[in-house]
Amino acid sequence: LTESSCPSCKKSTVFIIITKDGHDEGENADTYIYDVQASKHLINQIESLPNIPKDLIRAYRSAINVHQTRENSATAVMSKRVIESILKHFLKEKSKGQPLSQQLEVLPTHVDLAKPIQSLSQLLATEGPLHKMLELETEMDYETTSLLVDLLENIIDYLFVLPGKIEVTHSKIAKKFN
Repeated sequence: LTESSCPSCKKSTVFIIITKDGHDEGENADTYIYDVQASKHLINQIESLPNIPKDLIRAYRSAINVHQTRENSATAVMSKRVIESILKHFLKEKSKGQPLSQQLEVLPTHVDLAKPIQSLSQLLATEGPLHKMLELETEMDYETTSLLVDLLENIIDYLFVLPGKIEVTHSKIAKKFN
């Protein structure tokens, strides 16, 4: 186990060197790069979600790959393809022939952005089991508390982190072009 800079992104990463029995490190060693943050990378999260189109996942993976190789033009092309795939998924045929800016303008009329939050009202209904657990009227097991913490993280991400990240990125892009 050793730590060094990744040759691609230059960030510090952990390298795991596995040797065959009875051999010292050297030609017979296999080296693996362990990314502690890998499970938090968006690509690893979206691949397991059932409602994301496969072409979107492929396009996003390609955009990430070309970005990591510092292929700026290819990154721009693949980024546009990702945005088009997202919009096509939600707007269907209404996306044809429309500029991306217009498609983004009408996107909220085709996606119920409030639904994820509103669906929580059913979970927290006054006579529901989760409400009773939150009010300490019934016991909560560890699995349920883990799910509850996941829910808290998701609510915070949805309401604060994601809008904040979009706003910061928007500001940086706008500043770059002004």
